[in-house]
Amino acid sequence: MLAVSSNYWLFVFLVFLVCVGEAVFIAGLLVPSLPILLLVGGLITQLDLPFWPIFLAATAGGIVGDAISYWIGYWLKDRVKTVWPFKNHLPLIARGEIFFQRHGGKAIFIGRFITGLKAVVPGIAGMLGMNWGYFTLINTISAFVWAASHILPGMFLTQWLKSIGLSLELVIIFGTIILTVVFVVLHYWKRILLFFAPWLGGFGRTVQERYGKPAEGESGH
Repeated sequence: MLAVSSNYWLFVFLVFLVCVGEAVFIAGLLVPSLPILLLVGGLITQLDLPFWPIFLAATAGGIVGDAISYWIGYWLKDRVKTVWPFKNHLPLIARGEIFFQRHGGKAIFIGRFITGLKAVVPGIAGMLGMNWGYFTLINTISAFVWAASHILPGMFLTQWLKSIGLSLELVIIFGTIILTVVFVVLHYWKRILLFFAPWLGGFGRTVQERYGKPAEGESGH
């Protein structure tokens, strides 16, 4: 904790890098930005760190990451589907194309908040030739909202935990558990639903049919 306070600007730079990484075409699937930024919000409250440099670093990282994705898609076009690592995620790219064609420019804003899609929609915007200026406008606005929606809840949660008298150590432990649960639920909700499907009756059968899981008693996994 003291290392964060004594290396504040390095911490700000690391926040920027995380936010760039989570937005880069496909690579963003590997960066768990939600729990990291919620924890960042908690550290801001706990250590009384300056808010604005961290918030602006997160926002700038989101903007830069999406811009990188746009240009990857713009320059590669349909070759994206034949180049590693993109070719390993063709179903997700196809889903992103449908989402973008359905929502147009709004897909840039909405997609930033949807697990999986946020790592492909900006690249698809480039692939399909979306106007750069229009893309940048939506990219910038959505990045401000996205950064706030990830950092502020961590700040509020930490403040609430402090208000009920939890020690710093308990805040860290409790916060880590909550963030881990949130991350797991958001990223693996389909697998969780499929796991419990056999006990959910008709709803469970609907879940199995929709997400390709064979019903209980059928062959396959």
